Amino acid sequence: MKRLGEWNRTALAGTWFRVALFSSLAVLGAAAVWLASHADLFMAVPEPAHATFKKLREQGLDAEKVNWDAPGVVVIESPAQGAVVRQNTTVVSGKAPAEAMVGLYVNGEKVDVQMCSGGGWRFERVPLTASRNLVQARYFDNRGNSSYSPAVLVELQTLPARAVPAQPEPAEQPSVDLANLTREPAGRREIFLTFDGGSTANVTAAILDILKREGVRATVFLTGEYMQRYPDLTRRIAAEGHVVGNHTFSHPHLTTYSFNARQATLSGVTQDFLRSQLQRTADMFQLIAGKPMSRFWRAPFGEFNSQILSWAQAAGYRHVYWTPHLDTLDWVASPSDPLFKTPQQILTGLLKRDTTDARGLDGGIVLMHLGTERESGMEADRILPDLIRSLRARGYGFGTLDDAGGN
Repeated sequence: MKRLGEWNRTALAGTWFRVALFSSLAVLGAAAVWLASHADLFMAVPEPAHATFKKLREQGLDAEKVNWDAPGVVVIESPAQGAVVRQNTTVVSGKAPAEAMVGLYVNGEKVDVQMCSGGGWRFERVPLTASRNLVQARYFDNRGNSSYSPAVLVELQTLPARAVPAQPEPAEQPSVDLANLTREPAGRREIFLTFDGGSTANVTAAILDILKREGVRATVFLTGEYMQRYPDLTRRIAAEGHVVGNHTFSHPHLTTYSFNARQATLSGVTQDFLRSQLQRTADMFQLIAGKPMSRFWRAPFGEFNSQILSWAQAAGYRHVYWTPHLDTLDWVASPSDPLFKTPQQILTGLLKRDTTDARGLDGGIVLMHLGTERESGMEADRILPDLIRSLRARGYGFGTLDDAGGN
């Protein structure tokens, strides 16, 4: 044992041992550095979750109808899939149909929204908030539908940007009198049926038949595209004495409401854009019906603010909304939607307002539509004969906005 101890002390003090020791430490250090830089080869790094969009429950305006089963017609062209960037902001651009509203999301968070002009869109200085970023664009079409682009993964090789909290828009002050009509004055015991015609007309003839049979004139808001598709129905509407108002040419989004529930003027919507939308529609009606269109208008999706109202007013138009609680919600097509109401529920709800509202339905403006995506048997126009007769029995008459002297 004594000789073994002496040998160990001699070996530990020897040159060959020190060389071996330092060589081993160097090899172990190099291995540690290599492992650290290639850790992703040995461990599973979870992919960032795909962006999810909370369903925006809009009260009587535009309901979202997102097709989650397949991407839509909006695409991101830049940056490319798997792009590696060294700045924590980037430019995102792509394509979508003209006049679409395009919203941009990074890691599921809303970034910005704009109108797609001429089929192309571009967002500058988009913040990248993580080392791996999923970027998606979302398209809102002119019929109220919504679809999304495939996600693009962008790798960031610097410190992530801080997400800038969205600043709340100043509250819109309701503008009434000349700018926006929501109800006619009380005292005449009149109700105003209004119908919007956007892109479909599958219940228009049935509605016109009922109104003619019951001797009721209504106020109808038509888009230029509706008139292009259905000139014969347009002429019939005019010939049967209904007041025809302007619903813009292509039914575009005018504010950011469907993206962020704020009535902020959508980037790309200008006074000239709105004037053109209104003028083209009026020209189309003059061409088809052979007479001028009414100077009433209704904003698509109920999207407007004081700026938009002032632009329309400068063009000679008065905006017509609808009376609170008198949107029939006939545009809600799916029975699974919490806002969906059967025709009988719609009828019951309208008649109930006559007893729960202090003014009853006097001067009320009712909103319905000339087209529907509802299944057969669930069309809301079925209630019109019973609605008209029930309200007449309660002492109400039916007028147009021209009759009320609002023009």
